Amino acid sequence: MLPFIPKTAKRFLRSPSVIISEITAISVAAAASTVWPNCHFFQSVWFAALALLAAASLLVVVLEQAGRLRSQWLTCLTPSHFQTAPFRAEFERPAQYQTSDAEARPTVRIWTLRRLGLSGSGVFHTGLLLILVAGALRALLGADAEVDLMEGETLQPTATAWAAQWPGALARPVRLQVPVTLQAVKAERYDTGALRQLKLCLLVQHKDAIVTEEIAVNHDLRLGSNRLFPSSDYGPTALVEWQNTGAPLARQAALLKEAGIGRYEGIASGPGGLRAHLRTQVDSAGHHPELIEVRVMRDHGLLFAGEARVGDTLVLPGGVKLALHGTPFWARLRGSRDYALGLAYLGFALVIAGATLIFTVIKLDFCVAVTPLGDRERVFVALKPQRFAPLFQERFEQLVQAQGRRASQQAQTSPGDEAREEACSTTLSTSRLLRARLAGWLFLLLCAPLLTSCKPSALDQARTLVERYNRVVSEAYRRGDVKLIDPVVGPREGKKLTGLIGVRLDFGLTLDSRLLSLEVTDVEETKTVMRVRTKERWRYRDLRIGTGEQVGEESLDSYEMLYMFTNVNRAWLVDEIRFTKPPWVGRRQTPWTADRKGAPVVAPHGTPSEHPTP
Repeated sequence: MLPFIPKTAKRFLRSPSVIISEITAISVAAAASTVWPNCHFFQSVWFAALALLAAASLLVVVLEQAGRLRSQWLTCLTPSHFQTAPFRAEFERPAQYQTSDAEARPTVRIWTLRRLGLSGSGVFHTGLLLILVAGALRALLGADAEVDLMEGETLQPTATAWAAQWPGALARPVRLQVPVTLQAVKAERYDTGALRQLKLCLLVQHKDAIVTEEIAVNHDLRLGSNRLFPSSDYGPTALVEWQNTGAPLARQAALLKEAGIGRYEGIASGPGGLRAHLRTQVDSAGHHPELIEVRVMRDHGLLFAGEARVGDTLVLPGGVKLALHGTPFWARLRGSRDYALGLAYLGFALVIAGATLIFTVIKLDFCVAVTPLGDRERVFVALKPQRFAPLFQERFEQLVQAQGRRASQQAQTSPGDEAREEACSTTLSTSRLLRARLAGWLFLLLCAPLLTSCKPSALDQARTLVERYNRVVSEAYRRGDVKLIDPVVGPREGKKLTGLIGVRLDFGLTLDSRLLSLEVTDVEETKTVMRVRTKERWRYRDLRIGTGEQVGEESLDSYEMLYMFTNVNRAWLVDEIRFTKPPWVGRRQTPWTADRKGAPVVAPHGTPSEHPTP
């Protein structure tokens, strides 16, 4: 069958263990590329080798199927072919013509419908073969690149103009033939604030003219052998300038990334370990923001909190100045060169065509044999579908009724009718068995994802939720920024934390906290509520806003807590927190007790305590 492939290689490539290993490895690579999209597994040499090995196995399968298709297409069917047919019936009926013994020869009629259905599997596997070959070529000869551009910035036609490159093992880096300038970023949003559409207006500087091109997400711009397309990542840019006496000006473009619907955040690093946490809001019309919230920190101390408009200069403690010069939008552009893209598209088309042939065009073989018996004749009727036999039971019964209709017209009751009823009864039981088996296989296929899925244990999930809550709330205390808590708390806990953070800001303090240990002791979970009990150890200190100096003594605390989470829009949010036992607080006096008698001691996660001493 395959003379140019050695038998040893053929046995290896057709081995079930090898094929299962290939499918598993490709599935793992696809899953890994989804979880870690920046790792670019499909550009690796090992993926190219894996794709070529799988393509070799598929080549053996396709060649075997081609030989089998040719053999089945040209085979002349005989009555013996129908001895294993799932639908068979045999009965007698009155003879239409009287024949002598010498003329009593059986009359056999065999025909086939939908012969094209034989090619479904071959077309399907040929498509898979082309996809794997395209994947191997993509890994070896393809290349990807990525860059973030601000409005007015030009991408030069060099390989180094891209921020990151991922060429294949035998490929050259992506390099455009002409300069491309990002002229404008246009964003359309729904009434809810969610992004509806993102368009980029580009200026392509050809030798003889400058052409304006507009591309949106899921569309591309072809420039020679390269394709240029935008991702959905975009946002405003804060053009800041750090001014420090005796030091050169430090200019920086801080890209603000989306942290909520219409809300964007980023960080600008300044001299002397300064960090400016920036936040702004983009309206539904997509206008450039004119106001930015600024929180400047050194280490874990908050030095400044305020707002800046475009053109403002903020004076920070220590004589450092921070100027905001503009807020142009930025967008992420991706470049790609893939010589095997057409081959991949052809493969996908063949896969769809093959699957359509497999499930909708099913080859049917029919046989009607009539044997004269004097004044009667014996009729044998058979139907042999290529697959999905239970679906053709009704068609077979119609064929039997059509062949037995002559007998029913000549006599109300006859032995042929009884034989036909018995045959149909036998066929019905057989089709029911086949239908039950088909239903069982479909049930297993549908349940396979559920049987193989992995769900984290309730204990692990509870620990992750508590750690996330404490991490976010600790950062909110450290920055004095209440908006940070929105993704982890419900309305009741959020209102309480807003008041507690506000109390510290009134005293000119922020809280620097660190979780030393966390033990989840119990979890109770329903569909809407989760109750988590923990034992925690914390270290925290109060810092003065503006200088970052420690105020009062450092404290080491121990707590036993009850967290009550509620499920809101498929997200677990903290609705309430309680102490289950009186907390052990390390320090005996808070920094503000001299100013406010009986003020509460506030734990790092925002829970007030009535027990300020051990």
